[in-house]
Amino acid sequence: MLQCPAGELSMRVEKRTAKNGNAYLRYIFSKVKCRKCPLRESCRVGRGKSKERSYSITQTSEKNVERLKFEESEYFRERMKIRHRIEEKNGELKEAHGLRRADSRGLFAMEPQMHITAFVANVKRITRLAEPVM
Repeated sequence: MLQCPAGELSMRVEKRTAKNGNAYLRYIFSKVKCRKCPLRESCRVGRGKSKERSYSITQTSEKNVERLKFEESEYFRERMKIRHRIEEKNGELKEAHGLRRADSRGLFAMEPQMHITAFVANVKRITRLAEPVM
């Protein structure tokens, strides 16, 4: 059970699992006791638009703990520094060269379209670089 700042214990606990694998413990408090509580305005229980007075605690899954550790690594930070350049090229392929929509159905048909589009974009970039500067 969880105890609120005013000393009241929660009535019940619900354990839920999110799509990402994390478990959530949701502690539910009595509405009647919370209504009369002198710490009602400063209490974290029941903040927001919820009609129930509840408080949730996240228990991160092992898979997500590993991901969070990886995101703190120096390797991840270095990769994130160059990501914008890659995303810029992908955006150009989608916006200027029609890669947003597939010509045919299925991944098998999308792969040649992707290769041809990337080839055309690279040829355009090469010809632009090869033009003599005046």
